Amino acid sequence: MIVWLLVGYIWLFVHRPHEWWSVFEAFRIVLPYMVCVTLIWALGWISNSDGKRPLGNIFTLAVLFYTLAITAATLFSPYTDIFTNDDLHAWLRYMVFFVIIMTSIKTERDLKIIVTAFVVAFFLWMAHSYRGFMLGNAFWSAGAYRIRPVGQTFSNANDYGTIIVCALPLIFPLITLCKKYWHYLFVLGHVLLTLRSMMLTGSRTALIMVVALILLPVLFSRHRFKLIPIILIAIPVGWFSMTEEYQNRYRTIWDSTINETANLTMEARSAGFYEGLENWSNNPPFGTGPGTHGQVQGHGYRSHNLAGEVVGELGTFGIVTFLFMLSCYGINHYNIWKNYKYLQEKNLDKEGLYCWRVSLAVVYAVIMMQLQGFGLHTAYWFYWLWFGAFQALAAQIMQEKVNDAMQGKLLPNLPGRG
Repeated sequence: MIVWLLVGYIWLFVHRPHEWWSVFEAFRIVLPYMVCVTLIWALGWISNSDGKRPLGNIFTLAVLFYTLAITAATLFSPYTDIFTNDDLHAWLRYMVFFVIIMTSIKTERDLKIIVTAFVVAFFLWMAHSYRGFMLGNAFWSAGAYRIRPVGQTFSNANDYGTIIVCALPLIFPLITLCKKYWHYLFVLGHVLLTLRSMMLTGSRTALIMVVALILLPVLFSRHRFKLIPIILIAIPVGWFSMTEEYQNRYRTIWDSTINETANLTMEARSAGFYEGLENWSNNPPFGTGPGTHGQVQGHGYRSHNLAGEVVGELGTFGIVTFLFMLSCYGINHYNIWKNYKYLQEKNLDKEGLYCWRVSLAVVYAVIMMQLQGFGLHTAYWFYWLWFGAFQALAAQIMQEKVNDAMQGKLLPNLPGRG
């Protein structure tokens, strides 16, 4: 039951009905819902009725250290405290979900449900936001009418555009589950809706991320020489499908004379890194504290740069723990790749295909998150925990499959088996 309760939380968190549905405006439904889920999980943990999975993956250790870095930066900061810091509180709430999902997802079927729920939740959010845009819910900024996403948490067009691109790779493992034509239509619709929504945000960072997301898999594919001509045709088709206002918006990536405001925003993002270094010098061990960048600099704005945010607000301890967390993505991916190769040698590649694709999707998502960090402050966003949990669970499930194969419990995939 806990798996389906987590599915409900994912939808509530992503789509956030209390921010757009008047019935729930009076209270934040996400928080009480999560409290109830936590209580049910705790009761199950005490009774051990669900056979909880242990927190045995190295990524859990990385998350613990990074959480300690955020907490220490808050405790030692002269600009904030643990009682009022919203970034710390949000991260701790994400930690609760992380612990529950890491201990409650026991089988590959559960993992499939959770990852599919994540993709569907994003699809519904994008579809709702796009419908709002078609009905006139847009705003004029930087020379273009830009989509205004549903809700307030990720209401900034740049946040919205980049976060849906970060989530897009998770569609890849979903392809493994497609069996009917409408399944494939959903996958295609999700991709097209993401690309269309990204374009309507006018986010230059999101556009660069999409181009990278298209090119990276192609360059590493053994069919690259067949795919490259298709990409070379698709890129100009996509470009000329935009109206002139969006083309002008994206042209500012290489021609800042088109829009002076766009040029200033690009300079502000690069300045965020250097200001982060300046903040780090104020307190090298622990930084100035989460969310204090603008307060320390005196202009009131966030860093708009992931590296500047981590360096300046979390200090040396934060830098080390953040890099450790990134390295754990690589460690888990390597272990999954190694185990997948073993299953392939045993003619059991279908047994490990889904977990392998989950890990590959997470790796591409993390690369997108790094690109996103050049223009946004995302050090305390939820997806560091969520994507890491998906991959860590895939690693544990894959290892269990390999152990079963070594003991002869798995049979080779025969025709018609699957």
